[in-house]
Amino acid sequence: MAKKDCPSCGAEVPVEAFRCKHCFHDLHEQPRTRSGPVVFLGFVAAMMVVGAGITWYNYNSQSSDRVVVDQETRTFVVATKSPTGMTSERVSFDKVEKLEHVLGGEEAAFELVAVTLDGKRYILQRSEERPLTIPAQHFSAVIGKPLVEVRNFKGFGE
Repeated sequence: MAKKDCPSCGAEVPVEAFRCKHCFHDLHEQPRTRSGPVVFLGFVAAMMVVGAGITWYNYNSQSSDRVVVDQETRTFVVATKSPTGMTSERVSFDKVEKLEHVLGGEEAAFELVAVTLDGKRYILQRSEERPLTIPAQHFSAVIGKPLVEVRNFKGFGE
């Protein structure tokens, strides 16, 4: 009588047997393929894609803006720090046409924007949480320019 080894316990069993008499292992069961390495490699690939997306977002977005008002020289300085470096620009109060308190801005829900006579726009402050009404009124009083409220929020019918 031909015999074979049980894949589970290693006992010698007849070739025609359906189950091992020692451990009751099903001898006609197909051996399972191990998917551990494939699952692990898929997980690593997914993490690499997520990491690349986060890196791309951080590289392409501005890190921080800072505005400093110098009342003595009647100017404000807008400094922007980004992944590619630091830039700054000094703007005279005389070159500002108006200030806009934007509700529904391009970069944040609420923005305080200085608009110059030549149409350049400088974001002085932004917030996702609350309107910038008080800082906008204060900045308008300091530089002596009119404050305009701009509503970019759309209703249901628009």
